[in-house]
Amino acid sequence: MWLKRIAPEQELFILWLLRTEGELGRYRLARMLGVPQGVARGSLARMKKKGLVAVRHRAGARASPKGVRELAALMKRHHLKLAERSNHELLGLGPESVIFQVAGRSQRLGQGIEQRDAAIKAGATGAVTFFFDGKMLKFPGVAEPVSRRSPATFEQLKSQLRMRRGDVVLIAFAGTWWEAARGGFAAIKTLA
Repeated sequence: MWLKRIAPEQELFILWLLRTEGELGRYRLARMLGVPQGVARGSLARMKKKGLVAVRHRAGARASPKGVRELAALMKRHHLKLAERSNHELLGLGPESVIFQVAGRSQRLGQGIEQRDAAIKAGATGAVTFFFDGKMLKFPGVAEPVSRRSPATFEQLKSQLRMRRGDVVLIAFAGTWWEAARGGFAAIKTLA
């Protein structure tokens, strides 16, 4: 049987969801991906054929050891140092958020509008983007550092992230954490 190739960005997101949740059924995965169940089933079948996921009847799918290694390789290829659900309300943005740290991509950032728009198009409510200049975390196009505008957010991010000069920090937010994550993964594609 011929199976259509799955995009690396979709593989990255699915493997991240499986690592984050542990095990997911295709119905829940479809809801998280924002796609019909047949698309989720087909994606899992292709990934199973590649050895990236293990599927247990009536239990769901989980990332295989090969899938975990592929997730690490895909994250490295996308310069993604971190993609993590936030358990704090940051900047009063929304009920659920996911933080992304992208290594050394600040020169591709612009004003952060392209990332916000990509996140919204993918299902997030929005996204806020910062960059680290080596000393301070800043909003693109704004002279005032994040530490002055929102000291609590700056301290939270500083304690959570190991930032290096040129890193981009993106916080995607939505009504559910997976919509925030879906938007954030779409937004980081704009930094490639």
